[in-house]
Amino acid sequence: MVSEKESQFEVREFYKKTKDILKLRPGSGKIGFSRKTAQPSLQKDHSPVQVWSARDIKDMQNLSTRKRKEFFSERIKDETFCLILADGRAFPLDIKEEIKKRRLAFFYSDLSQNICRERMKSFFLSLSPSQIITSGELLYISGLGILIVGESGIGKSEIALELVSRGYHFICDDVVQVKKGAGGKLVGSAPPLTRNFMEIRGLGIINIKEIFGAESIKKQIEINLVIRLKKMHRLKEYDRLGLKFPEDYEILGEKIPQINIPVAPGRNIATLIEVACKTHILKEKGYHAPLDIVRKLNRALSVR
Repeated sequence: MVSEKESQFEVREFYKKTKDILKLRPGSGKIGFSRKTAQPSLQKDHSPVQVWSARDIKDMQNLSTRKRKEFFSERIKDETFCLILADGRAFPLDIKEEIKKRRLAFFYSDLSQNICRERMKSFFLSLSPSQIITSGELLYISGLGILIVGESGIGKSEIALELVSRGYHFICDDVVQVKKGAGGKLVGSAPPLTRNFMEIRGLGIINIKEIFGAESIKKQIEINLVIRLKKMHRLKEYDRLGLKFPEDYEILGEKIPQINIPVAPGRNIATLIEVACKTHILKEKGYHAPLDIVRKLNRALSVR
């Protein structure tokens, strides 16, 4: 039985967990971040989060002062958790001030209203011990389910597109639904609305199935390995031999092997991911190249 205190869900927690998948930018500072809602209610079809579009703003600006107040009263209730303005738009100053008066947190998103709502619905449904929404690319490479993660703008989608063009299978882009199956296995899939689609800066939304064919798509896969992309820092020392074992990436209480790949201009990250997958497969079979070369080096030194 979940207590009332444990069921409370704050705006700051919502923002922390959805800022990547919903592409959120705070518009009100920390105003309203302590507002709470009952977490169980988030799992119902109705959502306490308002998602407005550019059309809503246009309609509101055409209203008289009295009608605008009525609009606010109808749309924003006491149980309204926070407000998101989609379509890459910003609130006009007068509307922004009206929202701030109500001590309501609001955010901006570059996503369309429909996609934002769909991703938010998937997130709310994931608030259970057996499923979750995370940000990343999910591919099937050399018999492994690969989750590629990393900070926004590091090039995850472009790298995933390169790997799909080499013949590997695509599952989803940007938003991954993860469910815990039998034996603790983690299975990843795409939200229904964005299945088969990928967003590439400069190209917009593309349909992987239509471009590369139905054989390039898988509906869902077990996640076996996480590749974390990190910007390479010139002053940081990296493990050159690979003697250190991969870190673990934890999802739903289950640990998945993780390999970190530094990203820098001139590095072919798609090829490095291919090799990382094959190296992981060999390691699972008992072969570890760094240990092999250390053994050979020790033998060579012992005969001197």
